[in-house]
Amino acid sequence: MASNTPKNSEKVSADCPHCGFSQLESAFAKSTFCRKCGQHYSIEKLLAKEVASLKGPSLFAKLTKMVAGEKIRDICCFSCGQRQQVSSSAQSSLCPQCSSYIDLSDFKIAGPFGRSIQTQGEVVLSSKADVTSAKIACGAAVIDGKLRGLLVCTGEARVKLQGKFLGDIDAHKLVIDKKADVEFARPVKAQAVEIHGKMVADINCDGCLSISSGGSLVGVVHAKAINIEKGGIFSGELAIGQEEEPPPEPIVPPEPTPGKKPTPLVPASRRPGKAK
Repeated sequence: MASNTPKNSEKVSADCPHCGFSQLESAFAKSTFCRKCGQHYSIEKLLAKEVASLKGPSLFAKLTKMVAGEKIRDICCFSCGQRQQVSSSAQSSLCPQCSSYIDLSDFKIAGPFGRSIQTQGEVVLSSKADVTSAKIACGAAVIDGKLRGLLVCTGEARVKLQGKFLGDIDAHKLVIDKKADVEFARPVKAQAVEIHGKMVADINCDGCLSISSGGSLVGVVHAKAINIEKGGIFSGELAIGQEEEPPPEPIVPPEPTPGKKPTPLVPASRRPGKAK
């Protein structure tokens, strides 16, 4: 008798409302027991809260998009890194190199949320957002709420938060807004960094880090270049330039040929010169 149960059922992340422990459960499950504290809770209610946390674009945003008309934007494939240009009105695309599907949907989160997101659209975390997703991958991001997972942004990630940021950020460009006053609990990685507000962090920047006239940075910085405008403040440790080259590999003598004595290695300083 064949089984009607799917072999690979979809999994969703369920966070225990009692202790906060996150665990994977079937998308068809209605309730479960926490594997950490043993308390029973409803998965249906958690998913309902997540749906309520997702907000659609406002009427003003829709009108602004209509007035602006069709534009071209750059997107990046998460699978192979290939970049391409698409219309701003497109909702999805295919990578011209590896044929992977690319979602272009925008997300606005305004409450508790625990599912992973992968889109080349914009992800907005409002001030009331409380995101526990393991990973959010996006084309652009605006952060004004809580995030405890990993944020990977192939475009610009703008931080407006006032408080402590507990998650990880890996962005092509990181911008600290003028009104932001944020402390990053974990090291920040970015290709370029612009600081217009207050920031406390350890930063690994592959390009240029810039501090504007009203910006302030406290922490440890590894960057290829740094630009501090008049009135900008930096306090901490700074390492500029490329990483040091690794030491040369040791010389390994060739294996001796059978029946032939190996030639001894003689330092160059002790080798005899040519006769004049």
